[in-house]
Amino acid sequence: MNFSLVTNAASKDAGRLKHFIPHWLRVFGDRLAEICVLVDPKPLEGRISDIHAVPPDLDAVRGVLRKLSTQHPKVRWRDLDYRALDLVSRTWWTSGRPVRCHAGSPIFAFAASIMEAKSQFVLRADCDMLFYDSGWVAEALAQLASDACDVVSPPRLGKLFPRFSSRAFMLDWPRFKTRNLPMKPARLDFLHSLPRWAFGQTSASGFEDTFVREIENGRIKHLLLTENFGRSIHVFFAEYADANNFSTVLARWEAGELPPAQLESGFDWNYCRDAWN
Repeated sequence: MNFSLVTNAASKDAGRLKHFIPHWLRVFGDRLAEICVLVDPKPLEGRISDIHAVPPDLDAVRGVLRKLSTQHPKVRWRDLDYRALDLVSRTWWTSGRPVRCHAGSPIFAFAASIMEAKSQFVLRADCDMLFYDSGWVAEALAQLASDACDVVSPPRLGKLFPRFSSRAFMLDWPRFKTRNLPMKPARLDFLHSLPRWAFGQTSASGFEDTFVREIENGRIKHLLLTENFGRSIHVFFAEYADANNFSTVLARWEAGELPPAQLESGFDWNYCRDAWN
């Protein structure tokens, strides 16, 4: 069974896309039906806009994607179309039209990227996720095909962190859409929402927070695969992909190498740059 990998990109992601899309092509190979990238043309907001030292450059992002899509037929991309907000919101949410959460993390863009997929099975991954596969893809597809669960998370490096994360998860989109959508979007509680309402700011919680609530209430069946099936790691800061040694890091990771210092760092699922120097 093949699957679509969908991801989202913003104005600071050129360096990430340059490295991570070829990485996904190498790791997943023929099992990939496509890689689809939705580029958000609007500026970053809130905490999300402040955590990366890389300057915004949408032209660079689009330039990288044009080159990659020319080199690799499985790669396609387009700008996120905000005219689709109503359609996407009606599909996903019982009410409201959330675009980003109170901290600036995407909601509309994440939901729209999944709807963009052409395959039945969809891996939604942030554009800063690395994967090592020792059978997790086959296991995830088997679990979804057998209807054993609604959402499967790939194995994560480090200590067990069972909470659902939107960083990387796989689902059977037609089945999930029919059985699990629409969902009531998660929001901040009343006391935390009040000051935001006063300033005309959103009280929406993160995309993944809705999944977490639905999982806790038993309306979504979630499976987190264990490390005997492989691993994934989150390369948090955009500037890490611009390091001179990052291509070497990728080669080592894809070969199954894992420096002891990464495991000892306490970073767990997050990439520790010093461990790979």
